[in-house]
Amino acid sequence: MEPTLLATVCPKCHATVAATVNFCPRCGAKLKEPPISISFGRLAFVYLISFFLAPFGLVFAFKYLRQPDPKARMVGIVVIILTILAIALTILTANIFTRWEYRYINDSLMLQ
Repeated sequence: MEPTLLATVCPKCHATVAATVNFCPRCGAKLKEPPISISFGRLAFVYLISFFLAPFGLVFAFKYLRQPDPKARMVGIVVIILTILAIALTILTANIFTRWEYRYINDSLMLQ
């Protein structure tokens, strides 16, 4: 195969391969990272992790933000927004619960 603009050379076996492939068909060497999945199931998993286990969602956010695909970048932005929202809701809920507990304790102490 003659090298063209749409071909590259495998660094391991020096075979000429198409520029669009992720692995060398001759030796199996990784030529570039495969695109990250943006399937419905994967996105549901990532969104649920980023909301219910907020800090862990940031791992996915940075992974998606590094991708050249605009859709993948948008997923990263959504994950960051969900993570911030989840942390804010957790702080708000903890604040409300703490105020309620202190009020309950103060009322109990006043009755004694």
